[in-house]
Amino acid sequence: MTMEILEVGDVMTPIVITEDEDTPVTELSKDMEVSGAGSVVITKGGKPVGIVTDRDIAIKVIMKDRKASKIKAKEVMSSPLITIDPYAPLEKACELLAEKGIRRLPVIEDDELVGIISVRNVLTRNPACVERIYPG
Repeated sequence: MTMEILEVGDVMTPIVITEDEDTPVTELSKDMEVSGAGSVVITKGGKPVGIVTDRDIAIKVIMKDRKASKIKAKEVMSSPLITIDPYAPLEKACELLAEKGIRRLPVIEDDELVGIISVRNVLTRNPACVERIYPG
């Protein structure tokens, strides 16, 4: 029995929500609510430069009692963006997620954003990854 070698492109979510770095946090929250996504990739001049997650908004805006409509994406985004290639082995995504302590990796091919891979995507196809991402 041969083991199937999965690539990032096999399990990534091909639809990614993006917004410009000057977009107010209120808009990012609306995007996440409407799409059911937990993150928005932030762009500058159309190129991905950072990511804002629901957790970023909770910690950097709500917990600090800041006015979300006055805060721009670039003020709360995680940057520089840690990305991966769609042809990378799923194992590599697993290593990056664990090593960097993150939950999502934008997928970039030829300087273009083509998808996003999350811990959930990885775990559904490679449950052995769980122990590396969330060590017991």
